Amino acid sequence: MKRLLFFLSALLPLLLSAQEAHTHADGTTHAAHGDEAATTTAKPGADHFTVYGASDKYELTLYYPELMEGKEAHLTLYVADYQSNRPIEKAELKISTLENPQITFEVQMLLPGIYELHTTFPENKSYTLNIQVIHPNGADLIGLKGVAVGQKLMAEPIAGTEHSDSSGWMWFLGGLGLGLIGMWFVGRRRNRVLTAVLLLASAWFSTPTLNPAFAHGDEPHGPKEGGSGYGKTVFAPKETQFLFEILTQPIAVGNYQSATTMFGTVIPASGGLGVVVAPQGGRITRVNIAVGQTVRAGQILAVMQQNIGTSEQVGIASNNSGLAVQKETAKARVASTKRELDRLKRIEDIAAGRDVQAAEANYNQALAELQTIENKAVGANSAANSRTISLVAPIGGVIGIFTLTPGAEVMAGQTLFTVTNLNKVYVEAQVYDQDVAVIRSGNKFLVTCSTDDHKSAEVRLISQAQTMNPGNQSQRVLFEMDNPRGEFKIGEFVTVKALDNSATRQITVPNSALTEINGKTAVFLKHSAEEFELAYVQTGEDDGSRTLILKGIPEDEKVVTNGVYEVKMMYLNQ
Repeated sequence: MKRLLFFLSALLPLLLSAQEAHTHADGTTHAAHGDEAATTTAKPGADHFTVYGASDKYELTLYYPELMEGKEAHLTLYVADYQSNRPIEKAELKISTLENPQITFEVQMLLPGIYELHTTFPENKSYTLNIQVIHPNGADLIGLKGVAVGQKLMAEPIAGTEHSDSSGWMWFLGGLGLGLIGMWFVGRRRNRVLTAVLLLASAWFSTPTLNPAFAHGDEPHGPKEGGSGYGKTVFAPKETQFLFEILTQPIAVGNYQSATTMFGTVIPASGGLGVVVAPQGGRITRVNIAVGQTVRAGQILAVMQQNIGTSEQVGIASNNSGLAVQKETAKARVASTKRELDRLKRIEDIAAGRDVQAAEANYNQALAELQTIENKAVGANSAANSRTISLVAPIGGVIGIFTLTPGAEVMAGQTLFTVTNLNKVYVEAQVYDQDVAVIRSGNKFLVTCSTDDHKSAEVRLISQAQTMNPGNQSQRVLFEMDNPRGEFKIGEFVTVKALDNSATRQITVPNSALTEINGKTAVFLKHSAEEFELAYVQTGEDDGSRTLILKGIPEDEKVVTNGVYEVKMMYLNQ
């Protein structure tokens, strides 16, 4: 009987503390024994309340501060695509309330997906906002319940103290004291061990922080249902998601093609690399372009003057000197014959007509001789000018690096300019004997940048192996790739994936969704508007753009595909 009384006294703190009601961090109070809880859908945060709503098209997140009746209210509404989490821009929003249809709302778009609502609530009570979204993606009507007017913000309790109860510790100390007394007076020697065991058990069960068995049965604990169970949740405010462009994609079973991996290098395509060389020695007199400039085929890039030998220079100088003397002599003869002709014309009435005609003939002959000499001088100058050479672009493209300036001397055969056209490039891949079977027409080939797995493009097989690499005895296969944005550069190392024509139905995720934490591959799943969960996954092969998931995540979840790094940083810093 005494042992029974002692055991009951030790369990007394447990029985009494189980009757206590607990208040949670979200402001929701749960009573014991399954009594109906007084809940509110507006979750108080540090400086605002939050209400969520969603449909199969749109996801709504409403932020609002403390609201009071009769005062102007400013609420912020975030509208995102339900599947991709992309902000919905330029949507038409029509808002009304069930409780008072007379309330009007003024809507103003602040940023893509972010709208400010202005209104005045006449009473302090809970309202339900009916929000009609009109957008090219489709129209929808979504209700936001529990917009509480007149409710005060509450400070969040310290993490880990949600279920703490100081009175439970008082009961525990009381039970401990009773147990010690019972052990001294009743246990003595024979029952001391049993009494100590019972005492420690009662102390363990009555400690609030060590008692998971008596948590409320209707509350979810641990990872969300359907998750991996390996990670923990990350809270990301909606405004932060929009700022960092955090996007998602539904996980579903789809067709997956296995791939064979090869390695290659980007090389210029035919007509993709033009080189301008000096045809002979000379001096650059003009440069018309700059590094990085886009030019067209046939455009003049620079002008150079051909170098002339000493003997040629002497001949040209001597020739020019003789022509100059002849030209001056001809000019003097023209002047003298013109003076004689003018004199005779002034006395034409008394002068003989024969003399006038002779003077006019002499003048015309002198003019003809002067014109002949001038034409010879022009020809000589043209011959000298013909030594000027225009350097033109052989192809259209972008000018590479050069260091030429006007006045620079160049040698015959010297490379002066390079013009690169990256709109189309070749990929030279190394293929070993065991992979030759997959290199055949009709297969699909993908090229991925070796330093950035998220940049990929489809390529076409244009030439089977014609030569061998003597270093490793691999075969050289040539592919052609369209590269309109110039993402792939000449000389860049790439990975080539040869996809199998047969496909299987399996779960895959984009390569951009994968990250690494603690040496393990992981993804982030989106469970609600502002909540993400880390999930470790077991991956299989990838086809250059998507990776096979063998274990870790189920279907019907949404995985983060863009902004993974930002979510990871939030996870590591929390």
